[in-house]
Amino acid sequence: MEPVRLGSVPPGLGTPDQFVTVEDDTGPRLRIDLYHSTEECYTFEELQVWSGLIVLGWGNHLYLVEPETRKTTDINLGSYFGHLYPGDGCLLVASAERLARIQPDGTTLWTSDDLGIDGVIVDEVRDGIIYGSGEWDPPGGWKPFRLSLDTGQIA
Repeated sequence: MEPVRLGSVPPGLGTPDQFVTVEDDTGPRLRIDLYHSTEECYTFEELQVWSGLIVLGWGNHLYLVEPETRKTTDINLGSYFGHLYPGDGCLLVASAERLARIQPDGTTLWTSDDLGIDGVIVDEVRDGIIYGSGEWDPPGGWKPFRLSLDTGQIA
């Protein structure tokens, strides 16, 4: 099957650094080929199915792939991908420096200001507030934050 190619795809294509096969009850439906860039950091990688989308955190990017149409959204996080935090009606995406809120249609509602320089972690979301911490002084220099889930601003 013809793959969806993501990342720094070389002109001659070549062998992908990693690939993902998406299957359902009838068998394989989609293959996603992933290519590294020498300019990006690949500290964490994560894959989830969320809101009918294949969601991949890879390098400095978040990729959203609609399996039926193969439509792909590429969101440059500006620093290395950290973690995915799926929730009711939104997906929070942490990078080394910020947090972003992704809507079920794949659009970005907001991206926070800097919350750290070497990691952002969400501990919980409660009553419209995101509680987490960002690492400002590695290793171990974590500082807590509280953000509005609606706006991404400091609460």
